Amino acid sequence: MRIFLPDGKVLEVENIKGKRILDLLPQSREYLVAKVDGKPVDLTYILEGNEEKVEVFDFKSDLGRETYWHTSAHILAQAVKELFPDVKITIGPAIENGFYYDFDLGGKTFTPEDLKKIEERMREIIKRDLPLKREILKKDEAIKLFKNIGEDYKIEILEEIPDEYVSVYRQGDFVDLCRGPHLPSTGYVRAIKILSSSSSYWRGDETREVLQRVYGISFPDKSQLKEYMKKLEEAKARDHRKLGRELDLFSINEDVGPGLILWHPKGATIRMIIEDFWRKEHIKRGYQPVYTPHVGRTKLWEISGHLEYYKENMYPSMKLENVEYYIKPMNCPFHILIYKSRGRSYRDLPIRYAEMGTVYRYERSGVLHGLLRVRGFTQDDAHIFCTPEQVEDEIVKVLDFTLFILKSFGFKDFNIYVSTRPEDSVGSPEMWELATKSLIKAVEKLNLKYSIDEGGGAFYGPKIDVKIKDALGR
Repeated sequence: MRIFLPDGKVLEVENIKGKRILDLLPQSREYLVAKVDGKPVDLTYILEGNEEKVEVFDFKSDLGRETYWHTSAHILAQAVKELFPDVKITIGPAIENGFYYDFDLGGKTFTPEDLKKIEERMREIIKRDLPLKREILKKDEAIKLFKNIGEDYKIEILEEIPDEYVSVYRQGDFVDLCRGPHLPSTGYVRAIKILSSSSSYWRGDETREVLQRVYGISFPDKSQLKEYMKKLEEAKARDHRKLGRELDLFSINEDVGPGLILWHPKGATIRMIIEDFWRKEHIKRGYQPVYTPHVGRTKLWEISGHLEYYKENMYPSMKLENVEYYIKPMNCPFHILIYKSRGRSYRDLPIRYAEMGTVYRYERSGVLHGLLRVRGFTQDDAHIFCTPEQVEDEIVKVLDFTLFILKSFGFKDFNIYVSTRPEDSVGSPEMWELATKSLIKAVEKLNLKYSIDEGGGAFYGPKIDVKIKDALGR
C-alpha cells in the first residue's frame, strides 16, 4: 500500500492489517488526518489490509484545518462542561476561520470572566494530551447514553438520523456525538484563543431556544495565532460598518428595519460612479438595459418555482384588490417575461438583458451584517437567451467579464467553484447535464483552476461561484 505525505513523499508499506495509520508514519505532529481510498478518517484508523491508498494531510490543507478546528471545538465544549456542568451542549463545527460551539445556558450568557476561564481550561485540556477515541454505537444505545447525561439536543439530533449505527468521540470524561474525523489527541492543538460570544437560536429557528455561541481560533504555532490576531485588529479598523458611519456613507435605522440600507449623499455618489462604470461596460459587451417592477403576482412566483423552492427566503405576501402579490427576491422571472413579450427568431440570439435590480430577501436578524448580509439590496443581474450551441461561448464571455469587473476593484485572489444540481430542483436531468458540462468547459477554456461543489447549485440551474478574498485575506 502507498501512503502519500503532505510534502509529496510516498511511502510503500506492507503488512498493514490491524495497524493504525499513525503507526506507519514518521513521528510528527504535523500529520493531522488522512483519507483512505478517498474517505476521510482519523489517523488512529485501523487498517483492514485491503486498502490501496492513504493520503495524509497537514494544517496547510482544507481537510487538515477543518479537522484541527473541529477538534478544537470539542476541546471548547469539554472546557465548558467541566466549568459549568449544568450547561447543555448542541453543535460545534469548524468554520472558514476557526470554530464555534453553541451552548444552552438556560437563558444566561457568558461573561468576559467566564470566557477567560474557559480559555484557560482549554489550555489545561490541551496539556493533558487526551486521546480522542471513536466509538460506533447502535442508535438506541447512543440515545440512552446521552439521555443518561442529560444532553437533550444530542437526543433530538439522533432521533432524526436514519442510520442504525452512529459514531461518538470520547476525550477523557467528555463524550460528543460526531462523524469525525478528529486529531489523535488534544495535545496536537498548540495555540488557541477564544474570540467572542454571541446569541444564536437552536437550528437557526427564532421560535426555538436561545443559545450562547462561543467562537474560537487555533493554530499549530503561536506565531500563526499572533499574526491572525494582528489581522483581526486591522479588520476592526477597516470594518465597513465603522467606516460607513465615520465617512457618512450609509446608515441603518430601526424605524426602517434591520438589513435595509439608507444611502447618504456621499455613499450615493460613490454608488452612482460604480453604476455608471457597470452600465458602460455592459453596453460595450452587447447587454441591453431593462427595468422591472419590485412586486409580482403570486402566479408569477408559482410558475417560476420560487414559492415551492424559495418561499422561506421571501417576504410575506400582500393583498391588493383581492389579488395576492409578493415583493421580488429575484429579477429572473421578469427578464424572462420581457423576452417572451414578442416572437423571436434564432437570428436575434444571443439576447443579453442587464439590470441593476433591487430585490428583497428575508434573512434572519441574527445573520444580518452591515452591507454584507442585508434584506434589501441592488443586484448586478443579467440574463442571456441563446441557442444550446451558443451556451459555452456565452459562459466564457460572462466569466471573463466577471473577472474583469472584480479585478477592476482590486480583487485578484479568488477561488472558482462549479456548483451542481441540489436535491430540490426543477428541470430535466438532460438539461442539468448539458448546462453543467457547459460551465465546466467554459472554466477550462479560460485555463482557470476550479473545484466541484456537489449539490451547491440553485434550484433552477448549476452555477459558477467566484469566491473572492479581501485585502486582509478573508
